[in-house]
Amino acid sequence: MIVARAPYRVSFFGGGTDYPEWYSEHGGSFLSLAINHYCYITLRVKPPFQEKRYRVSWRIAEDVSSIKSIKHPIVRHSLETMNVNLGLDITYTGDLPGGSGLGSSSAFTVALNHSLHAANGKKPNEYELAKEAYHIERDKLEETIGIQDQIATAFGGFNHVIINKDGSYKLEKVLLTESQIKKFLDRCVLVYTGISRLASSVAEKKVEDIKNKVEIVSEMQDMVEEARSLLQSENYDKFGKLLHKNWLLKKSISDIVSTNDIDNIYDKALKNGAIGGKLLGAGAGGFMLFFCEEGKKKKLIEIFDTKMVVPFQICEEGSKIVYEEEKNYGIL
Repeated sequence: MIVARAPYRVSFFGGGTDYPEWYSEHGGSFLSLAINHYCYITLRVKPPFQEKRYRVSWRIAEDVSSIKSIKHPIVRHSLETMNVNLGLDITYTGDLPGGSGLGSSSAFTVALNHSLHAANGKKPNEYELAKEAYHIERDKLEETIGIQDQIATAFGGFNHVIINKDGSYKLEKVLLTESQIKKFLDRCVLVYTGISRLASSVAEKKVEDIKNKVEIVSEMQDMVEEARSLLQSENYDKFGKLLHKNWLLKKSISDIVSTNDIDNIYDKALKNGAIGGKLLGAGAGGFMLFFCEEGKKKKLIEIFDTKMVVPFQICEEGSKIVYEEEKNYGIL
């Protein structure tokens, strides 16, 4: 029995520049952190004397005799990539809703592949986990995604990532003291809009629009370094204002990014202590992050249904195996 855990992420700046359609010409950069809410994968390898079947529990429960019959596309492609030849029980549990802008699909893919490697006695590093997950999501599933989410969930922590035109990247930890982290998080409010959407379908339209908005996306990319500098100098008010400017630019890229309901939520937050904010992920629904004035967090939270507000801390660890019980049934 193996349990793998991968964190969700909150992205602040640079979203959109992690798509190959962008960085292959302009390079890319993003600022994001992993949070202490997770995707869990429980994996049990069936003993060889049992019938070779695959039980997959997610939104539905599947029990099939072949990998090709598995409906969950990430599970199916991951098992095919690993050349699995024994039966498996796979169970998914997520702390937060999927399709909500927190990188849940990548967290699922990374955690699943991490557990499969563990079953084979292997210990992949963060780069390998991120690369493998991206390959499955982008190449196998043919989804319009970037490389940000796989990196965030594989590595964990608070990161500034610089992407080269060839897709290689340099990850730099955003080093903050415990006091700085507390001050920063005391300004953040994470709110669930209740609207779920398929990120890849939103992103496909957005990527097409990005190609015609080079000046705007370049300006958003330049904000990444500035935002990191503001954080490290504890200039939080300017950070919040920069986040607001970034959101306005993001909305101007494509009319699919926001909706009237989302705009109303954002305007309501600005009137009650928020300096800036953004819709997380590709757009059109999911979670919104607000950055508030000092001492205004409680007031901002009170305007929302308390069930919509999700407290969070930084998760310094990326994907990890949190439980492993060895059985000598052989390997996958």
